[in-house]
Amino acid sequence: MDDAITSTILESMSDGVVVFDLKGHPVFVNEAGFVLLGLEKKGIRDKTYVELFMGDQENDPFNDILFAGLQNREIHVYREVPFRRPDGKLIELAVTTSFLITPSQPEGNGGGIVMVFKDITESKALDRARRRVIDHLSHELKTPLAIAGVTLKRLAGQENDVLVRRIDRNLKRLKEIQQEVEDIVRQDAGRKPSGFPAMEQILMFLEMVAEEHRECAEPIKYLKKEIEALFPERAVTCEAMVVEEHVSAIVADARQRAGDRRVSLIVEIAETFRIRMDSSAFGKALFALLKNAVEATPDGGRVTVSVVSRGSRVEVSVKDTGIGITEESRKEIFGGFYHARETDLYSTKRPFDFGAGGKGLDLLRVKILSRACNFDIECESRRCRFLPGEGRLCPGSIESCSHVANPEECAAAGGTTFRLLFGRMAPEGSAPA
Repeated sequence: MDDAITSTILESMSDGVVVFDLKGHPVFVNEAGFVLLGLEKKGIRDKTYVELFMGDQENDPFNDILFAGLQNREIHVYREVPFRRPDGKLIELAVTTSFLITPSQPEGNGGGIVMVFKDITESKALDRARRRVIDHLSHELKTPLAIAGVTLKRLAGQENDVLVRRIDRNLKRLKEIQQEVEDIVRQDAGRKPSGFPAMEQILMFLEMVAEEHRECAEPIKYLKKEIEALFPERAVTCEAMVVEEHVSAIVADARQRAGDRRVSLIVEIAETFRIRMDSSAFGKALFALLKNAVEATPDGGRVTVSVVSRGSRVEVSVKDTGIGITEESRKEIFGGFYHARETDLYSTKRPFDFGAGGKGLDLLRVKILSRACNFDIECESRRCRFLPGEGRLCPGSIESCSHVANPEECAAAGGTTFRLLFGRMAPEGSAPA
């Protein structure tokens, strides 16, 4: 094959390619390789892999792959390893290696080492997050099961024999369905329930339990609502809408529902924007982010909703002065299954209570809606510097915090901003482009 064609192919690849000679000097790096590894092009051939990659201990697994090839002649290795770039960003790479075949080394046993790699950060985060959301969805399903089971024991008796056997039979079926739900979520959280008879059976059985056991009605009603929201049946209907009107109404609704919280909800809209969007999906997405923000923000903090122009798009952002998200959890945000806490720290609270966002279903819902309605999501977050890990808990109010004295200090310690990006429509009456 012509060298020019080979070079064009390598430079067009989305996977990174780096070729090292047997002394560890990079003799070729394609464009994707520079971008993925965060390398500077200037002077790179004068450096060795030691100078390029040995500066951070987190890169040891990556370096081990190079050692295996350069020192032990071990190739055709596939490994998934973390990599800390010079700019500080931590990514995960899938790496394979092989010997370089050259005219003088036709057998490819000593010309150098070819390393091919791709960024799998998002897919790995998705895998981890799926396991976590399955865990917490199971937790939600077990709650009505436990309540119904206790109630069943109280009803046991000859006069209730038929009813008890009916409930017992359906409780066993619900346990089986719980396992089926795990498989459903594992496959594709965004599909409609029409393709999953088990999901329809769950909703039907939840209605039956709620009717027969009034004391279980509220938690079951809430669980049913969450499941229906995650697996919507309705078709997407896009229409022209004025962003300001919808944002104001949604914030007003959230402000009312969060009435017991001392969190300021602020709206900042510079001008009138129009977008083409499913208004119901827009409302659900923004409300979910507002709810998530309030639940992550201690009393005395604030949540700001802003609408601004961003090139040809409209940016709707929700910024909180809450506890922020750890670096590890930030990897899972765009996998669609972010969970605010580990399972052992999870506890069910009322919506909008501080720390009530344990299930992560709000952000999962936004991700599903973004895929269905073709809008983008971005997230920036700084974990509160006084709570570096998810195991450290915020007291829930600025007044009770021993680290900050006022809302400004709390805001400076950490916080999160989610941005929704929509295609912008031309103002009414303007001439088409």
